[in-house]
Amino acid sequence: MKARFKYRIYPISGQKHRLARLFGCVRVVWNDSLACCQEKYKSGQRKPTNSELQKQFMMPLLDIS
Repeated sequence: MKARFKYRIYPISGQKHRLARLFGCVRVVWNDSLACCQEKYKSGQRKPTNSELQKQFMMPLLDIS
């Protein structure tokens, strides 16, 4: 038997802003990596691995220099 839990959070206004920003960034990374995979599929190339996608789309965002 699998257990399932539901949680509800009540963020304050500053937390709401940070969560909205976080999910906006996640959406951009997801859409960019999906577009990359679709382009590779259309051109007949192999699908990039997860680590390749992370290096291409996530690592530049983490560079805080």
